[in-house]
Amino acid sequence: MNRTTERLYPYATALAAAAAYWRLTPRFPVGEGILAASITLGAIFVGFLATVMSIVLTIQSAKIEELRKTRFFGLMIDYLQEAIWSALVYCAICLIGFFLLSSPPANSTPPTWFCVAWVFLSLSTFLTFLRITRALLCLISK
Repeated sequence: MNRTTERLYPYATALAAAAAYWRLTPRFPVGEGILAASITLGAIFVGFLATVMSIVLTIQSAKIEELRKTRFFGLMIDYLQEAIWSALVYCAICLIGFFLLSSPPANSTPPTWFCVAWVFLSLSTFLTFLRITRALLCLISK
């Protein structure tokens, strides 16, 4: 996969899915359960990625020292930061969803803009997490 594709595919895929959701307007799950699960998942991603980032930045091996001298290390740190920010914004939009659902009428579905944002952030969070996981596994395996 070339670098441009690798950098953009999480967002392009998420944008295509969000556009499809907006166009097809399927039903968003009723209730707050999906939002609670989403916040939990986002928080797990943030915690895992922050731990990975702190480990990567503090490892003192010859392999990592060589990697730090290359452009790949900066790119890997960028990918980690993007994944962390994506997960944080995902948690924030889910928190906003609780407020949207708590206003009358009860048990209503959230507005379409929220559903589209939720779909976009769900996929971009997962795909940025997948991207950095693949990069780190390639690094470890070599």
